[in-house]
Amino acid sequence: MRLAPVLATAAVLALSTGGCTASGEPSKGESRPAGASKGGSRPAGTPVADSGCRHVDVAAAEAGPRSREWVFTAVRKVEPEWGEVTRPAELDKAFVAGVEWESPRVDKDAAVAAIENSLEYAASGTGGTLAELDRFLSGVKESRTYVGYSAVEKVSVPLTGECEDGSRVKGTLSTWADAETGVVVCATTYGKGEAPAVALRAQAEFCD
Repeated sequence: MRLAPVLATAAVLALSTGGCTASGEPSKGESRPAGASKGGSRPAGTPVADSGCRHVDVAAAEAGPRSREWVFTAVRKVEPEWGEVTRPAELDKAFVAGVEWESPRVDKDAAVAAIENSLEYAASGTGGTLAELDRFLSGVKESRTYVGYSAVEKVSVPLTGECEDGSRVKGTLSTWADAETGVVVCATTYGKGEAPAVALRAQAEFCD
């Protein structure tokens, strides 16, 4: 995770958290013959049972788009002049990371572990929760109208995976490449470089 530098103006507070990631090499599953069964041979013509994909080595597809888009996940307007009154959240929709596979054979838990061991992305968990935002806003005390926000840079990553039997599967990882939590003062006009682009969007969309 990384923290963004505090902005030059006292009217803006910002903190940024990147998606938690891990690096390393994925575990290699032991190979075995497809359709192997216990207890001897099977009669000719008997369908081979799908052995599943319990061990999968995962990599990001070399080709294909990786769409990126900043989306708000939690927004709350704060007005300390009204004392302890808490306004309802303007937005409360945390982003949940996950993977969609084209094949039902994939052991999803094993694949998540493989992704987080080999790619620089989170494959599980949530980002940009209202609870995190409210903890951040607890320090806002001045008698001004603020908008606090959490946002994630949503990214879609095409994946390829190789199962222990040598077959290949495809999937798409939906996750975030970056995340930001901050607060802007509604009545302030920020100069160039004084506030992140996401903060200015929050001010424009939620201060009215």
